[in-house]
Amino acid sequence: MTVSRYCSLSKSTTPVVALLVSAFGAYGQGNDEPAQLVAPRPVYRVLDAPGASFSYVLNAPPDDPPFLEIHDSTGALVASIRSDTMLPGLNRVEWDLRWEPPMQVALRTTPPENPHIWEEERYHGKDTRPVGHKGLEQTQFGPIAAPGHYTLELHVDAKTYRQPFDILLPPNSHGTDADVQASVRLQLRLRDDIRSVATMVNDIERMRKQIEDQRKKAPGPALEEMDGKLKAVEFKLLSPADMIGDDKNDAIGARLYVNFLWLNLSLSTGTGKNAGGGDYAPTDTQLSLTADLEKELHAVEAEYKKLLDDPGLSAFRRVK
Repeated sequence: MTVSRYCSLSKSTTPVVALLVSAFGAYGQGNDEPAQLVAPRPVYRVLDAPGASFSYVLNAPPDDPPFLEIHDSTGALVASIRSDTMLPGLNRVEWDLRWEPPMQVALRTTPPENPHIWEEERYHGKDTRPVGHKGLEQTQFGPIAAPGHYTLELHVDAKTYRQPFDILLPPNSHGTDADVQASVRLQLRLRDDIRSVATMVNDIERMRKQIEDQRKKAPGPALEEMDGKLKAVEFKLLSPADMIGDDKNDAIGARLYVNFLWLNLSLSTGTGKNAGGGDYAPTDTQLSLTADLEKELHAVEAEYKKLLDDPGLSAFRRVK
C-alpha cells in the first residue's frame, strides 16, 4: 500500500549530487543508469519519533513516478513509499520506521442513539465514519520495525535498484534484539487479527446500510429480523458505544476491535495511561490475552460464516 504521508522530498544541483553519490557510494551503479540509489546508513530504532532518510538520484525524468519499498530479511514488504516528484536531481524520502498500519473500521449505519449523526459537520459529504473511542487515534499506526537486516528498493519505470541497510537498537535500549523482534512479531500477528475484525465489521456495515435504506422505504419484520442477526454478530466485535460518534461515551465494556487495538498499542508506545513495552519482549500476560482474544475471534468468525449462509442475506452480499 502506498504511504505517501512519509514522503518529504528535496532536490539539489548536479555537482552536489555527484559529491554525495561519491561519498556514500552507489554499489557500482553507473552514471548511464536512469537512477542511482544511495547506500543508506544504519538506522537507530528510537521510540520517540523514529525515522530514517533515504536518498536517490534521478538522472533523467522517468515516465512514471518512482516509488520505494522496504523489505525485511524474509522478503516481507514492510512499507511502500511513492514519490511525488519526477524531476532530475537528488531526492530524499523520509520513512517513520513503521510497518503498514492496521485496517480501520468504516461505519456506515445510523446509530439509534444518535439519529442525526450524519448531519454533524465533521461527517458532511462522507458516507463512512471511524469508530468513536477516546484515544483510538493512537492506535492507527503500524509497529516500529524491529532491529535486523532490511533491503531498500527503488523502482524507476522498469528498473529496480536495491541497497541493504540495518536497523539497530540504540545503546540505551532496555531490551535485546531478540526481545524486540518477538514483540514486533506479536504486534504483526495482532495487526492481522485487527484486519480480520475490521473486515467483518465493514462487510456487516455494508449489508446493514442496505437494510437501513430499504427499511426507510418499506419497513417490514423480515428486514428487521435480518438486521438484528447482523447486529448480534457486530456487537461482539464493537460495542454500541463505539458507534455513536461520542469518544467520551465508553461506559459499555470494549469488544474485540478495541481490545485488540489496546493490546497492540501496549506492546509498542503505550496507551497514554500506561507506558508501552516497545523495548521489551512480550509478557506472559500479553501472550495469554492474545490467545484469549483470538479464541473469541475464531468463535465470532464461525458464527459469522454460518450467518452468511442465510438465504435472506444473498441480495445484500452482492453489493460491496
